[in-house]
Amino acid sequence: MQTTLDQISPPLAIGLIVLGLVIILLVVILIRRRRAANQPPPIPEAPPATSIDYTALPLEEPQSWQDRLRNLSLAAKILLVLIPLLLCLGIGVLALSLNDDRTAGPPPTPTPSPVPITLTIESARVVNATAIIVRVRSTGLANETELRIELRADGQPLRWIDPAETIRIRGDRAEARINKIADGDPTPAGPRYTVVVSTTDGSVSAEAELEIPDRSAAAFHGEVTATPTVTLTNTPAPVAQATSTPTLTPTAAPTPTAPAGQPVAVINGGNVRKLPFTGINNVIGGINAGEQVQILARTPNALWYYVRTVRDEIGWVSATLIAVTDLIAAETPVANVVTVFVSGPVYLAADPASAQIDRVERNEVVELLERTADSSWYRVRNVRDREGWVPANLLGIPDDLVNQVPVVR
Repeated sequence: MQTTLDQISPPLAIGLIVLGLVIILLVVILIRRRRAANQPPPIPEAPPATSIDYTALPLEEPQSWQDRLRNLSLAAKILLVLIPLLLCLGIGVLALSLNDDRTAGPPPTPTPSPVPITLTIESARVVNATAIIVRVRSTGLANETELRIELRADGQPLRWIDPAETIRIRGDRAEARINKIADGDPTPAGPRYTVVVSTTDGSVSAEAELEIPDRSAAAFHGEVTATPTVTLTNTPAPVAQATSTPTLTPTAAPTPTAPAGQPVAVINGGNVRKLPFTGINNVIGGINAGEQVQILARTPNALWYYVRTVRDEIGWVSATLIAVTDLIAAETPVANVVTVFVSGPVYLAADPASAQIDRVERNEVVELLERTADSSWYRVRNVRDREGWVPANLLGIPDDLVNQVPVVR
């Protein structure tokens, strides 16, 4: 019963009380009228024989509130009782409703249903002998959540990735290039290699197969000892001159095969350049939208690509001219080409006391040919085809590019 009363709002309770009182009042009035209708009509009295002078009679009026109350009709008496009672009931209901509003706490906030945490590895691909690319999709994880990556062989963890290496979730996605540690476990051919990602609170993804492209398989499995380097040249190797002797037939060396690479589409026409910069006297060809080029190498910042065109022109094009994806960029070898950070002289030898044969200017690019054992000097070819030695502090050389440059013998 108490629960039912609690569910009735104060305005509705007041309305019900008023309606009940009005019904009672109407019933009393109807009963009163019915009784009056059933009484016989009064017998008229004979008029007095003599006329009465009413002006001479004293005026009789009720002198007290009791007399006034006694002279009221029944309906007025009922209203006189009901109106104060109604006011008292209304005030009481209003006071109770205000008290309930003050004591009742705020409505409970609905608890949102937690989004289940899922981790899915969309792809895991070998780039070269010492790097893989991993792409992850997630749900239920906040931005900047750190994920750890583990490489496994036949389900057993490998010491290949630095345990402190993490990637971060941004917009339910994560993608990173993961490098092998210097003394990581070998990855010979034969085992099934998989990748697993996990969060710090223990959520773990299912194992995903590691994709090993054919062109990267030998290097990843350690079946090759030397990493091929990209030779940036637009001049074919010279053909040996035929020689003749009385007893030998002259022969000529075979013409070298032009390099080949991964094909990509050209989306904007533009120039093919000798070196990756927009200076004058640097254009050696061109490409047109709708053609294809074969990617051979790229600069460390991936703003320029060394390509072979359909006309067998080999040179540099801007990344804005070709449709290069992040995965293609990651798989493309980095060429030994860097930007000059500080202008300075080019020396004949790796010694500031040697002769100055040219200069390198800020924002030019140079090709790295050799370096000293301590990597403090580099032999370079500048945009004017002059070769010489410059201090390393003039150049912007990424750490992962240093080992690609051969040491001078």
